[in-house]
Amino acid sequence: MPTPQAVALVGVRACSLAAVVALLSACHTPGKQDRLYVLEIEARNRHLEEQFRTGNLLGVADVYADDGVLLDARGERTAGREELDAYWSAIESPVDWRLDIETIRGSDALAYEVGTSHLSTRREGEVTTAVNHFLVLWRREPGGEWRITLDAYWPLPPR
Repeated sequence: MPTPQAVALVGVRACSLAAVVALLSACHTPGKQDRLYVLEIEARNRHLEEQFRTGNLLGVADVYADDGVLLDARGERTAGREELDAYWSAIESPVDWRLDIETIRGSDALAYEVGTSHLSTRREGEVTTAVNHFLVLWRREPGGEWRITLDAYWPLPPR
């Protein structure tokens, strides 16, 4: 006869598996009929790049959901509208930003994106480019616009 702890463990595992299955069923490879969300997210990426290039860093921050979270390369967490606005506004002398998208998968309501970021700023007259991998979770807001709910980035491994 199984112990109460074993029964509880089976229940926890079953709930975890059900959650994973539900999440995976929402995140699928786009077909012809639902590729629109991919095009919309690609357009949001181009918007982010343009806002950065023109120095509108609050325009970059505005693409994040009000409850969005950013996890930077140092493992520091920035969360919520006020912190996200401050994070992006603190960048001095923006020059260029290129987001190379490797994958966008999901549904019309929730999607994830994987890619490489090339963010250039000017420091002491020199252009410096930070190159990082990123994982972004996009959520369609009630008004229909895609917003970043989670943004995590980390440096490329040494070669």
